[in-house]
Amino acid sequence: MPKALALMAHPDDIEITCAGTLILLKRAGWEVHLATMTAGDLGSMKHSRAAIAKIRRKEAAASAKLLGSGYTCLGFDDLTIAYGEEPKRVVTGLLRSVQPDLMILHSLDCYMADHTESARIAREAAFASTIPNWKASFNGKPTRPCGKMPAILYADPIDQIDHLGRPVPARYVVDITPVIDLKERMLASHDSQRSWLREQHGEDEYLHWMRRVGARRAADFGKESVKYAEGFLPHLGHGFPHEDLLTPALGMDRVKTQV
Repeated sequence: MPKALALMAHPDDIEITCAGTLILLKRAGWEVHLATMTAGDLGSMKHSRAAIAKIRRKEAAASAKLLGSGYTCLGFDDLTIAYGEEPKRVVTGLLRSVQPDLMILHSLDCYMADHTESARIAREAAFASTIPNWKASFNGKPTRPCGKMPAILYADPIDQIDHLGRPVPARYVVDITPVIDLKERMLASHDSQRSWLREQHGEDEYLHWMRRVGARRAADFGKESVKYAEGFLPHLGHGFPHEDLLTPALGMDRVKTQV
């Protein structure tokens, strides 16, 4: 059974950017695991860091349960994620535990450092994961090297724009129209964030925004039947797998490759 690991910075980042594709992979017979670098410990205006972290861990686990997947929080703090030896070893341990064929990460063009640093750490940990002399552990136990590096996909950045507001194109566009309702339920599991924005806007802007972004990417597909989509760019650096894993798994009717 092929395996996919989505590793991002905070609870709800996965649901916003790539949950639809993960649902489709799960239905295609893949094993799927979700992980975040932090528990979202700064994501509240009224709860303490410890309290909101506990709440958001539970929300992330509930979302993963809807997908039928596992969830891991690596325990770093919000706004402190930075490339270095410790994070690299921690993520290496996770990779060696999961042994993914595919890893989905934040865009390197995303708007905040927690996102881009998480992607950088994960990419470098993937490279290190196959090296026997690079030691790492998971849940306190030593891990064995991976047999191969995973293929890496970078999900669309938030709002599909870079730091300067320029649109970021996608190489692969995945039609998630049939699973948009489950994606929305997964995102709605993050009620601490949903309620916060609902109080601010007086409506479910959290969920409406997710659908608007998906509809914008769907325009790239060029088919009237495709109402919602997610976009990805492959990592094509030296030594990493370059093959397209999405199209064989999901079919050409679900995945459009753009030049």
